[in-house]
Amino acid sequence: MAILGYLMYGDDVKSQVTLNLPEGRVSSKLAIYTTLINPFSKYTLMVTPLATAVEERLLTAGTKSKRSFSVLIRTLLVVSTVVVALAVPFFGHLMALVGSLLSVMASMLLPCVFYLKIFGVARCGGAEVALIAAILVLGSLVAATGTYSSLKKIVHEF
Repeated sequence: MAILGYLMYGDDVKSQVTLNLPEGRVSSKLAIYTTLINPFSKYTLMVTPLATAVEERLLTAGTKSKRSFSVLIRTLLVVSTVVVALAVPFFGHLMALVGSLLSVMASMLLPCVFYLKIFGVARCGGAEVALIAAILVLGSLVAATGTYSSLKKIVHEF
């Protein structure tokens, strides 16, 4: 994606894809609103297990207003997340670190490793194993580069 952005915009490419879009167009607004949906759905998926665990831990059998208690717990979790995001000056760099390390592992490396574990190297063809090995090498390089870059930015903030 970064290479395509550079090829399209040259040295004027901005760090976020949505900043490169032309202003005032309906297609640009649609792309930005679509981009905004992603963090909301991811946040909900990530916070739900935590909220459920906290609710189960704090909820007693005699609590009558389970729904209002659940809303209170989830609201406090959202507020605490916002406070942390505002309080930590390099929160964006920290999220880039987590994304570069964990997202690459979850989306590129682990599926390949699990596929090989499930089907075995002996059952896979030579071309398939070579492709999986290439994905693993490329994913490792991407994870290492992203992690290094993020750590460098975090250290620079101190």
